[in-house]
Amino acid sequence: MNRSEFLFWVVDVLFHIPQNYVRVKGISCVKDIVYDDKYPDDCTMDIYFKENAPKPMPVIVNIHGGGFVKGDKKHRISIAHMYAARGWFVVNINYRLSPAYPFPASTDDTLSAINYLKTLREKYDINLDKVVLTGDSAGAFLAASAESVITNPDLRERLGVTECDIKPAGLALFCGPYDLVAAMKTKLPFGILKSIAESFTGMKLDKTLSNISEYKYLNDISPISYVNSEWPPTVLSMSKKDFFCKGHGELMYDKLKAAGVKVEEHHSVKGFDNHCYHFNYWRKASKEALSMVFGFLDGLYALEPETALGTDAAAADGSVSAEEESAE
Repeated sequence: MNRSEFLFWVVDVLFHIPQNYVRVKGISCVKDIVYDDKYPDDCTMDIYFKENAPKPMPVIVNIHGGGFVKGDKKHRISIAHMYAARGWFVVNINYRLSPAYPFPASTDDTLSAINYLKTLREKYDINLDKVVLTGDSAGAFLAASAESVITNPDLRERLGVTECDIKPAGLALFCGPYDLVAAMKTKLPFGILKSIAESFTGMKLDKTLSNISEYKYLNDISPISYVNSEWPPTVLSMSKKDFFCKGHGELMYDKLKAAGVKVEEHHSVKGFDNHCYHFNYWRKASKEALSMVFGFLDGLYALEPETALGTDAAAADGSVSAEEESAE
C-alpha cells in the first residue's frame, strides 16, 4: 500500500459513518451487479430506487471519490438514498482503481457502466433520455472525463476507451479536480501528491514531477480542456478553500458559461466546509449545496414535487444510528 492508498484508506474508515448515517424508508436496493464481466471484482454497481416513484424513472449514475486509489460505493449509501427518495433511479458504481489500473481504466469503466443502463432498462422502468452523471472529487473528474469522451470521438480514439451511445442529459459535479496538470502543481505534505500522480499515470516520477511531460496522455487527462457546447446542463459544488483542488470549480464554471452551457454553482467559504463539504449533512453549507443541486436536477427533469425530500426530511425519515450502521 503506497502513501496515497494509505491516506485515502484512512479517510474511508474515519468518515464512513459520518457520511452514511442517513437512510430513507421505502428505498429498495440491489447490490453488486457486475456491469463488465472482464473485471467482475472491480466493475460492480448497486442500484437504489423507490418502488412508487413516477415512471419512467430518470437515472443518476454516482461515482465515488478516493484519489483514484481507494473509495467504494459502500461509502456513498446516504447520498444514494437521498437521490432515490426524490424519484431518481440511482446507479452507484465501483470501478478499477490505481495503481493496479492506471488511467484511462477508470474512465473506461465509467463509460461501460453507462452503457450497462441499457441492460437495466430490460428489467426496470428507467428513462435513458434523462441520465445524469454525478460524483465527488475523483468521481467528479470521472463524470467530467466520461462526458469529454462522449462529446469528442477523437479523444475516445486516442484513449482507446469504450464507445458510449448514451448521451448524458446532465452533470452534478462535487469538488472535482478538472485540470490534472494544474493539480499536480499543488503542494501537499508527505509526498502524497507524487504518490497520487504516480498511481494515476502508472509512471515513475521524479521528486519535482518534472518528467510528467513525458506522460503519453498528458494533453488528454484534463476534462476542462474538452468542454464544449454539447455538454449538458451542469451543476457544480466547490470549496473556495479546497486543499486538494482549489480553483478548479471556478475555472470549470467559467468554461461552461463560455461554451453556452446552462450551469449553476454553490460554493463554501469556511475552512471547516472544505473538500467534499456536501457530505457534512448536518452543516449549513451542505444543506444549501444539496438543496441547490437537488432543485436544479428536479427542475431540469420535471420530477413531481411530491416525490422530493429535502436533506432534513431524509435525515428525519429513516436515519439509522452509528451502531446500526456499523452492524451493516
